[in-house]
Amino acid sequence: MAEAAKVSEERTEQDLCARFERAVPKKVNGDSHLVWRGRTLSADCLVQIGSVQYLLRFEQGSIKEFKKGLPLMCPWDFAVRGSVAAWDGLWKDPPPRGWHDIFALTKRGEMTLEGNLYPLVAHLQFLKDILALPRKGGKR
Repeated sequence: MAEAAKVSEERTEQDLCARFERAVPKKVNGDSHLVWRGRTLSADCLVQIGSVQYLLRFEQGSIKEFKKGLPLMCPWDFAVRGSVAAWDGLWKDPPPRGWHDIFALTKRGEMTLEGNLYPLVAHLQFLKDILALPRKGGKR
């Protein structure tokens, strides 16, 4: 029985990763208003969905690099790490109460924020909008 739950969780993790990959890189760079809002952000962000890691390299609000899987010693400025349940809840439309925001998920223990949080907090709404893109199939 536990094996079936693990297979189901892996599929869900794969589905969430595919959703993130479809929604984020092209939608961010294709939205001039969103890029304009992040124009002062140049940083490397690690986003972790379950056990899968992504590196998003921002330069003046555009994603210059979007890489799945990281080498062992890959540097990043800040990280947003969440469980499969966290991302699944965040991307429901509408998300359930307490699953709607990265800080609510942190309080719940389903997500962690690490590293230099200054760029994350300084560009909070920009980053929240990017992390919510998979919610509606990439529409802002």
